[in-house]
Amino acid sequence: MRTVPMFLSCLRRRAPFAATAAPAARLAALCLALAAALPAMAADAPTSLVFEPYELVTQGHGTIAAEATYLEVPRHHDQPQGPRMRLRVVRLRATGGDGSAAPVVYLAGGPGGSGIGTARGPRWPVFDQMRREADVLLLDQRGAGASEPPPECPYQDRFDDARPLQREAMLATLHATTARCVAYWREAGVDLAAYTTVESAGDLDALRQALGVPRISLWGMSYGTHLALATMRLHGDGLERVVLMGVEGPDDTLKLPLAADALLGELATVARPAGVEDLQGSAVRVLAALREQPRQGTSRMQGGRTVMIGAFDGQLAIALSLGQRMTQQWLPMVLREAEQGNYDPLADLVLLLRSQYGASNAMSLAMDVASGQSPQRRALAEAQARQSLFGDAMNVPFPSLGDGLGLVDLGEGFRAPVRSDVPVLLISGTLDGRTPPANAEALRPGLSNHRSLLVRNAAHDNEMWVGNPAIARSIVDFLAGRPVGDAVVDATPLTFARSAADMVDPRRR
Repeated sequence: MRTVPMFLSCLRRRAPFAATAAPAARLAALCLALAAALPAMAADAPTSLVFEPYELVTQGHGTIAAEATYLEVPRHHDQPQGPRMRLRVVRLRATGGDGSAAPVVYLAGGPGGSGIGTARGPRWPVFDQMRREADVLLLDQRGAGASEPPPECPYQDRFDDARPLQREAMLATLHATTARCVAYWREAGVDLAAYTTVESAGDLDALRQALGVPRISLWGMSYGTHLALATMRLHGDGLERVVLMGVEGPDDTLKLPLAADALLGELATVARPAGVEDLQGSAVRVLAALREQPRQGTSRMQGGRTVMIGAFDGQLAIALSLGQRMTQQWLPMVLREAEQGNYDPLADLVLLLRSQYGASNAMSLAMDVASGQSPQRRALAEAQARQSLFGDAMNVPFPSLGDGLGLVDLGEGFRAPVRSDVPVLLISGTLDGRTPPANAEALRPGLSNHRSLLVRNAAHDNEMWVGNPAIARSIVDFLAGRPVGDAVVDATPLTFARSAADMVDPRRR
């Protein structure tokens, strides 16, 4: 940075001008102005990163030699002199390539997922292939993983197992508890306004500057694609290429309920060769029976815990089971057993999902509420909920959970369509119940340089990564700058559970 030498030079040059009052005064004023600018310019200037040796311990793939550091960023990028926070970054040095590919920054989903943690798991082989072409940076986004997460909220909801859930009562309870959490975080000094996708996009550009490179490439999954798209809008000049896996567009945070009905139909088609003749009809009949009378089930997964299941419980359990492969493979058997009067497998799903509601994580709550939804999206979701077999189960407890909490809303400009000429690879799964292929399709008009990879039989899960070797090849080739065309590939076929025992021990399938 040249500011300090300029200021010292300015001071040294004052003496020769002392005999002439006006020029001396002007020079003195200039020196004072430079001095006043020093703190702001220093705070805003990128600092180079110093990496230290780091061992990335993976699950099943050994220990990988890597490097790690912390990146300091302003808590609010429009206040460079204000408080700062540290972000954990792990770098996988390139083991090959010709050096022409930009460093690749991986962005985990959630919001709240760990980029470092993702690479430790079953997705490691894709990261391993990518580092053969370029440096890969695993970033824990602000407030996530090892990047100074806020304290967990101590207030948790406990639902009465002896009563079926009622939608309005559940939403009221969750909202009240969330309001207590927000008050707790504010009293603890947590700056909830710092957790927005816009601030995280600023972090990515700060990382690029600290690396001292003109451009980086982004590789995001789920919410990570939402962040990548915001970065394309705000800091597109600093991006080389972008891979979006399981796309969440700027106005996709609120899901469209009828997407769940469409996915149930898609899953029914996939399940038919396995002997499941009428998956959609089975779901309709089970929900009708639960509306007529709540039923009791005992969960094997929860150590014999018994729960009363109502129609709303059923809607939540079935709709959210459509999101990931494991529960998709359970669903036909769960519904078949319920039709035969055995609600125990459904109890497993109900209690599994009940435990996931609440807002104990400040970062993910603030991020989701800030991204929000346009009035048009909210109206469309409400209209579709009235038509869907599952009501608004795909979104519960949003959007009402965020109403009246006083959290940041990024506004309609943030949620507007993205327009960019940055090269983009869109990857979608035909069985993805969280970020359906329609999300990627909606982005196409604004992306002038895009390629698409559709993965048949892939849900919002690992098979979108490792379900077919062609997936990793496409990601690596694209980020390395090699030509990649539109393609459709097949992931590993689903293996459906035959009995309730398969839910407890998947090896039985």
